[in-house]
Amino acid sequence: MNRSRIVFILSLISIVLSSCTTLKPYERIYVNDPDMQMGTSSAVSFEKYTQIIREGSVTADAKKGSGGCGCN
Repeated sequence: MNRSRIVFILSLISIVLSSCTTLKPYERIYVNDPDMQMGTSSAVSFEKYTQIIREGSVTADAKKGSGGCGCN
């Protein structure tokens, strides 16, 4: 193997291994925070908002809002 491939593989392994971490019991409350959970009402409403702006239209279950250009 050439040197650049070995460096790439070692850097990839170091990135993967450094992304794993353990949490202390008092830090777990931040992970279990309702705002951190996927599918909460705020996340769903933000997703709908971004879809409305991207598409330039209003979905069937959303109220009339901005079309992304500042017009109502």
